[in-house]
Amino acid sequence: MVKRKAQGIVVKRDPVAKAAAAAAPAPPPPPGAEAAEEEEEFEAQPAGQQARRRKKRRRPTAEAATPGAAAASSSSTPAISSMPLPPAGTASCASAAGSGTPAQSPLAPGNERLTPTEVLEWLLWPISPSTFFSEYWEKKPLHVRRGRPYHYGGLFAKADLDRHLREEAADFKYGERINLARFDAEAGRKISLNKGDRGAPVAASDVDAAWAEGASIQAMHPQQYHEPVWRLLTSLERAFAALFGANAYLTPAGRQGLAPHFDDVEVVMLQLEGSKHWRLHAPPEDEEYPLPREYSRDFVPGELGELLLDCTLEPGDLLYLPRGTVHYGVTQGQGSKGAEGPGSFSHHLTVSTYQKTAWCDLLEKALLSALGRAASESIDFRAGLPVGFLGYMGSWHDCEAASSAEAADGRAAFQRRLKGLVGRLQDFIDADEVCDELGVDFMSQRLPPARPSSSNSQGSGSVGGRAEKENGAGTVALGDRVRWLDPSAVRAMISTDPDTSEATVMLFHSCANTRGQHMCKAVEAEEEVGCLRFEAATFLPAIHALYGAGNEFVRCSDLPLADEGDKAALCENLLEAGLLERAPPTG
Repeated sequence: MVKRKAQGIVVKRDPVAKAAAAAAPAPPPPPGAEAAEEEEEFEAQPAGQQARRRKKRRRPTAEAATPGAAAASSSSTPAISSMPLPPAGTASCASAAGSGTPAQSPLAPGNERLTPTEVLEWLLWPISPSTFFSEYWEKKPLHVRRGRPYHYGGLFAKADLDRHLREEAADFKYGERINLARFDAEAGRKISLNKGDRGAPVAASDVDAAWAEGASIQAMHPQQYHEPVWRLLTSLERAFAALFGANAYLTPAGRQGLAPHFDDVEVVMLQLEGSKHWRLHAPPEDEEYPLPREYSRDFVPGELGELLLDCTLEPGDLLYLPRGTVHYGVTQGQGSKGAEGPGSFSHHLTVSTYQKTAWCDLLEKALLSALGRAASESIDFRAGLPVGFLGYMGSWHDCEAASSAEAADGRAAFQRRLKGLVGRLQDFIDADEVCDELGVDFMSQRLPPARPSSSNSQGSGSVGGRAEKENGAGTVALGDRVRWLDPSAVRAMISTDPDTSEATVMLFHSCANTRGQHMCKAVEAEEEVGCLRFEAATFLPAIHALYGAGNEFVRCSDLPLADEGDKAALCENLLEAGLLERAPPTG
């Protein structure tokens, strides 16, 4: 069962809001946090920490490849270059024409309610979401060459970063929002150029000086302070139902920003300014691959595996990398130091997701809780281990088993019992429980929903602030029409009230989250999480009705509740917490 301290209200037949709380264990770090930390430091993994859990990779024959490169001419017609599904032992690249008009951009105010499919259609255009997930997702790289420089128009430019650095200087710290570095080709490593330790204030003049000398800039978490990036990541978190992080990388012409490496997240690069030449490889033979569970050390080109893709990103292009794909890039052009004109630097935004979101991560949680239930309900799991089992179990005794029939019988019986108990654990797995736990973690850590530009509600869009009460929320008339601010920002669970043992609807939500802390820390056990609780016997049908309406407004009087006071109380409490928005008056 998901247990977490919840800050919110309990609504029962008496339409008076009451405080409610439930104890909770600490959640894991947000997916993407570890990878973000490695990149934020802009430093190589210390050699002493490279001996992580690594297994010799098993190269699927259907994905085996030999060196190859993508080659396609630029044209006004969008084209996609990628490594297509190859027969065993071969590699090839292809181009496929795309046509039509891109879907609406989620960056534009007023498009906060685009469906997940519409968001993905814009991101991947002209590749369809179904083609992407069936042929590329977690399988192979994809380069979308659009010939459409302004596809990401208004997302994030170097001029935007410069402006934020000067207008909000106090908010920029080294290792938290800015890192400066250069890549030493001879040493094969990146060198930090930060003017202070992590947390030290950043001076815009120091960034300008380093940039003029050829340093690369890593701008971390721009969703925290730049609204278009916030809108993009909010829409992606809604589309994938998973956390998304973002970092921007600016590198002068002719320079390489980072050493070859791979990430433990799914990476999507959006080329915003300038161009960059990328080489994608399989990792060395001793790495866990494909789909590694940890990010890599820095590599040198001579130890890399097969060349998977050789391509150049132009403004408006997209490059997708499954986790485990080694990549390194060099900015195109011959611009002089400090130059700002076209071709003088490259700027891309990396958005990433799906760290620690594999079946093995879910099983780790599911089996732990299943074992607890099994031990509680079955004496077989609580029975003691065989007396003297250490005398015949262990790797040493495995070698000696043939010399003792008694030891061999003991080993066989022990292993049968152990495997039998493991097999029985599946009867105690509660998939809904573990998915609820993951869902609550997601709600507690994701971005707050972007407020519609036409909405008369305020709050969750403010940097560093909690959702404010709607102006004039006060009371709700039965004739008022309401809807979820963002249906995906509310996670409903059925639980039991610890005081009354009655069924309770719990609404965990992200509307009170702060984007100024997004992807920077895990939620601690005692930290408050947005949650409201309602008596299921009374309010469950009405909450179902709100979910069923989706993005449509529902008249308060039409909610399936017998008591009109309950209808108003439900809407008022949801509106006050920032979960609902009210339709503007008509006429």
